[in-house]
Amino acid sequence: MSKRSWWVVLMMFALGFSWLSAGAHADELQMAKARGKLIVGIRNDYVPFGYLDNKGHEVGFEVDLAKFIAKDMFGSDTAIEFVPVVASNRIELLNAGRIDVIFATLGKNPDRAKVIDFTDPYYMMAGMVLLAPKNTTITKWEDLKGRKICGSQGNMYNRTLQEKLGADTVLFTGTAQMYKAFEDNRCEAIAYDGPNLTLKANEPGWKDKDKIALDAFEFVPIVGGVRKNEPAFLNALNQSIKKAEAAGVLVNAEKRYNMGTSKFVTEQQAAASK
Repeated sequence: MSKRSWWVVLMMFALGFSWLSAGAHADELQMAKARGKLIVGIRNDYVPFGYLDNKGHEVGFEVDLAKFIAKDMFGSDTAIEFVPVVASNRIELLNAGRIDVIFATLGKNPDRAKVIDFTDPYYMMAGMVLLAPKNTTITKWEDLKGRKICGSQGNMYNRTLQEKLGADTVLFTGTAQMYKAFEDNRCEAIAYDGPNLTLKANEPGWKDKDKIALDAFEFVPIVGGVRKNEPAFLNALNQSIKKAEAAGVLVNAEKRYNMGTSKFVTEQQAAASK
């Protein structure tokens, strides 16, 4: 066979392999619709975004959003399966195909954008605050250098705490373990997401002895997470999020879960309603 013939054969093989690979990639939106439900990675330990009520039911700001999306996409807010996730495993479970989407206090940042895609933001979170005893000597973020600070595995601020601020971090998979460690004096303070720590600082047993010692390090867009290269699914999610905003789902969720009224959520509702 001539060199030209070999080249033609190789090109045909390469094109055929590419076609087969493309065909083998199942569209996430089609798979979810064929299944008849949305599989969502959700927090069940994170008040007020996702947690279990006294009857063991999933509730929270992001739970309300996920249920609305399920109803919009599948016709019922029960067409949904919740898979509990924590910060350290949510992206792994997504890319392993165990869940369709993450709605679990996922902050948008460049490192995560390398491995997953994001929905439009639906909340602006006070990214990291510091809870400490009322008699703490910590008055600025730079004071964390060399101090033991409790936090959560997988939190987007861990690198900042360790590399920029020089904190000696003690990290846990869940918030219950993190709070217990602080109560057991295994760390001087907790550096974690603003809404969660603000609620904790106002609880009985905490509000008399602890406080938010440092306000938000910065504000972070909270988004849903999906696997790379799923444009149809991502577009469908974004359309449902916009409908949820227009319908007042998120404004009402802020009230229901005692989150206060945020400028971002209010403005998103107004923009989506136009």
